[in-house]
Amino acid sequence: MRAIFLHSCILAFLALPARADEAPYGKGMTEANTERLVLDSMQDVSGWTNGSPLETKLSRSGRAHGGKHSLVFANVVDYTQGEKNYPVGWPRANKNLVKAKLTDWSAYDTFECWIYVDTSRQTLPKSPIGIGFSHPGHRRGSHMELNQVQKDQWVHVVVPISKLEDPKNVQSIQFNISESSYKHGDRVDFYISGMALTRFVEPAVNEFELQRQVVYSRPGFLAATYSLVGSKGMDRVAVELAVGQGDRTSAKAAVAPAPRRGEVELPVVGRLAPGQYWAQLGLRDPAGKLIDRRRCEFRVVEGPF
Repeated sequence: MRAIFLHSCILAFLALPARADEAPYGKGMTEANTERLVLDSMQDVSGWTNGSPLETKLSRSGRAHGGKHSLVFANVVDYTQGEKNYPVGWPRANKNLVKAKLTDWSAYDTFECWIYVDTSRQTLPKSPIGIGFSHPGHRRGSHMELNQVQKDQWVHVVVPISKLEDPKNVQSIQFNISESSYKHGDRVDFYISGMALTRFVEPAVNEFELQRQVVYSRPGFLAATYSLVGSKGMDRVAVELAVGQGDRTSAKAAVAPAPRRGEVELPVVGRLAPGQYWAQLGLRDPAGKLIDRRRCEFRVVEGPF
């Protein structure tokens, strides 16, 4: 992770006047700031292949969320069917992305879909369904368990693109279950809808965290990690790290342009009085207006010297 050292003429904690009424004008990480690329509307599910036809049926349904149709990945668990050497296997449904030229996901922030589960079971197992993304190369892929899905309700599934091994080349999507998680004869139907890639358009703060929540009164510097999102204007955004107490800003410094993910360090000259402080990572446009911000708190205690 790249570190950025913020240098400014304001390095000491000088009790600078704060702009307490300053509010971000950006949309932040909201739906209004989200852009989507639909991967499959599920209007025609013939592009999905069935990896376990003896136990699985694939079809289209009008029960949907985030669209008009869904893919029904319907399974009746059978410990005697499936592959010869693995009768208790992995029913699966696959979608090839190569023909549609939808393999480069690197410009997006997340993969998303909605999943509804209808089952004969009273409750779902701990790991009811998994999702996999294949990449070029022998057995290269990214796999996640979707433990958040629930029976009889739509659940929004979000996978950060940063979790994928090769976001620039995602050749297929697979939904799968492990029959060992279920009992013989269990029926479990998954309705999969609203499958899309998403990204935030305007710059926004995604993550911000101080490396230490308790610091000595002469820390030398304060360090934080952060990540940003935004598909437009990122090359003109300044990252500003500020600290203070109450409605008073004590010190701040800025740098531009900043990478999307990194570490920032704010030098501290002199001593901090013990007490509770806040730290804020802000994004500013070329005119100096605040686009977005995120805050966290830290505590200063007496040092050993």
